[in-house]
Amino acid sequence: MLLAVSFLGLSNLSWAESLDPPSFDDPVFRRCVTWMLGGGRGALLENVCLDDYGIPPPSIFTCATKVRTGFLSSNDREACAILFEEQTKKVRAGYIR
Repeated sequence: MLLAVSFLGLSNLSWAESLDPPSFDDPVFRRCVTWMLGGGRGALLENVCLDDYGIPPPSIFTCATKVRTGFLSSNDREACAILFEEQTKKVRAGYIR
C-alpha cells in the first residue's frame, strides 16, 4: 500500500520539477511530441502532455507554420494573432530567475 501511495505521489511531478528530462524511449513522451508538432489525435493526451511534460499545445506551432505558408482566411489569421497575444502576456508576466 505504501508503495502504491508513493508511486502516485511521484507520478504527479512534472518532468520540469524533476532532475532528469524525459526520455525519448518513453512512448507517452514521444506521442506528446508528435501531438505538439502535428496537432492530431491529442484529445486524450492533452492533459498528460501539458501537466506531466510541460509540452505546449500544437496551436502555437500550427500558427507559426501558417505565418510562413499563409492563412486560409482573415479569421484564421486573427485567431493566430489572438493566440500569440495571449502567449505574449504570459511571457511578460513570467518571472526572471
